[in-house]
Amino acid sequence: MRRFLPALAAFALVASACSAPTPPTPKKEVCGNGQDDDADGKTDCLDPECFDEPICATVLESCTNGVDDDRNGLTDCADPACTAEPTCVQVETCDNEVDDNSNGLIDCADPECRARPTCGDGGAEAPANCFDGLDNDLNGRVDCKDPGCLGQACGAGCACTDAGVRGEVDCGDAQDNDGDGQADCLDSQCEGVTCGAGCACRGGRRGEGDCVDGFDNDMDSQVDCADMDCANQACGAGCECRFALRTEVECNDGADNDRDNLVDCADPDCVGQSCGTGCECRNLVKKETLCTDGVDNDGDTKADCLDSPDCDGTSCGVGCTCTGGAKRETNCTDRLDNDTDGLRDCADTADCSGSANLCGPPGGVPETTSCTDGIDNDNDGNRDCEDSDCNGLACGSGCTCQNLVRAETACADGVDNDGDTFTDCADTDCTGMGQESSCSDGRDDNCNGLVDCADPACSSSGACVSLPLGKACSAGSQCASGTCRTESGSGWPSGACVGPANGCTVDAGVIYGCPADGTCVTDQFGTFCRQRCSGSGSTACRAAYACHDDQDYDNVTPRTCVPLCTSDADCARQGGNYGCNPWSKRCELKDKGLAKYGASCGSNSACESGLCLGQSGGYCAGWCLKSGGTCGGDGVCANDGTTDATGRCFDGCLGNGDCRSSPYSCRAPPYGGGSGNVCYCSREGEPCSSAPDCCAGILCAFGLCVF
Repeated sequence: MRRFLPALAAFALVASACSAPTPPTPKKEVCGNGQDDDADGKTDCLDPECFDEPICATVLESCTNGVDDDRNGLTDCADPACTAEPTCVQVETCDNEVDDNSNGLIDCADPECRARPTCGDGGAEAPANCFDGLDNDLNGRVDCKDPGCLGQACGAGCACTDAGVRGEVDCGDAQDNDGDGQADCLDSQCEGVTCGAGCACRGGRRGEGDCVDGFDNDMDSQVDCADMDCANQACGAGCECRFALRTEVECNDGADNDRDNLVDCADPDCVGQSCGTGCECRNLVKKETLCTDGVDNDGDTKADCLDSPDCDGTSCGVGCTCTGGAKRETNCTDRLDNDTDGLRDCADTADCSGSANLCGPPGGVPETTSCTDGIDNDNDGNRDCEDSDCNGLACGSGCTCQNLVRAETACADGVDNDGDTFTDCADTDCTGMGQESSCSDGRDDNCNGLVDCADPACSSSGACVSLPLGKACSAGSQCASGTCRTESGSGWPSGACVGPANGCTVDAGVIYGCPADGTCVTDQFGTFCRQRCSGSGSTACRAAYACHDDQDYDNVTPRTCVPLCTSDADCARQGGNYGCNPWSKRCELKDKGLAKYGASCGSNSACESGLCLGQSGGYCAGWCLKSGGTCGGDGVCANDGTTDATGRCFDGCLGNGDCRSSPYSCRAPPYGGGSGNVCYCSREGEPCSSAPDCCAGILCAFGLCVF
């Protein structure tokens, strides 16, 4: 039995494999799903299977319900089924200035209206047909509403205005010519227009329009100037109605303009009035008032100061006053011949004399009596050092007369001895004077622009060995670090001892490779140790340098001294165009012809200042002294977000037109300070008040520009 069961199972499998397959169930059309479910080429209600379905029952379009009833995509009057519906039939009304049938043509311009009595024959509207009530040229505009009728007659005393309406043009015929219910002067269109001979409409009534014809033109019993309508109006050439009287207003034409038998300045009307260039009517006569032009302005044959008393007491130029019919020198100290008599200052003894005018006694005494008293002792027109007699003589303590000027000779006393606002070595008189008496006092003792060990005079001094960071130097052998950034090579005033290039690093605020008095900085000058001016071991920066926060990435390293010259006195006296570059604040050519503040840049070397800020095409900036500092050109010295001694130089501006294109704009400096607005867009991490303050691609969040 067990052997039989496997055989039976095998038979069943064979029988199953040989039996006929079951046919597939036919698909049925689903009516209303937008698909051809039975694949017979007919969809939904187009398939015979759906003809009896309620959803496929025929629905007619209702033409006023705003619904696409027959589901053909067209609603109400837009459906062809509604074409004959009364509500869908559009007819052009031919006189309402509206396109009633929406075919783009208005009134008579629509062919439907051509037979209407208000439509013309297509002829011209203007100039003869602007008052016939017809749209003659079939453009949908009738009479004055047709642009062609502008300025054309629209009946007697009527013309079409630029407002497309009838306008009153005859303001004296007692007719309402434009049909607006207002006749003549009552019509606002008549204001200022003539209303008859000598009449003009004023304030909605007839007014006197001719104030010189002797007629009561507006029939108010007042004639010409006696009529208040004529107030301030002309009453003829050189005449004006004032206070109801004819008044002379032209006072230099030789005519009796107001017919009172008084001409020009002889007429009281002309008192205080001009009678020509340099002439004024005073006391019923002409008077000269311009006493420096060489012209007889009042016609009395005397010009300028010769016209006395007219010009007495008036200026005849700088330092000159007209007196008694002649010029008189009144400034006796300006080294000018003010009255053009060939004598200047104290040499003009008739006008300038006595100690009150800083002149010597009558007859004079030798100028060498004193070359410091400010008096022209010999009355030759030259005082003190201006007088060649004083050449080589003292003009005070530390001062000697040289080449007709005062010259500084004491160049180490801290005093401006010659009064030219420059002290000691800052005064070019002192260049090369004296000896470099000390090579370690931080001073330019011989006024050659070089301090201490930078001066060749100190080249063999024992004080110029193993110099610490920041000290003046002329060669690396003088520095303990073995490296000197010389003035000739780097522009640093009188050079400075620094660490070797790339000889230091900073890691998590820890400085490696610098001595105790230094710190490691990376900036536009490179990466090397500098003199520190803040924190432990710091020393103050020497003259021509300033304490600067380099705003390093971890914001922990001490501040350092950076080159920041303020005048040519901080640099070697080489002459020519060499000195303190106002943009870079380094000792070099004063203008190297590179890009100035605000210009685009791709590197520090592209900028005159040597400093290129990144982002938005680059921006040439610079450094300045935060207190009282200046910048090159029109630059503005403003704050830079630190509390150090340096600020930042920006490109100054008066408006956006002075700046590069967006995102740059003329605005207040980002950190405040400065004396004006600057062209700028804030960089990442800098202040902002809104997104437009920031450079391209940067957002303003919590008052700062961020990526």
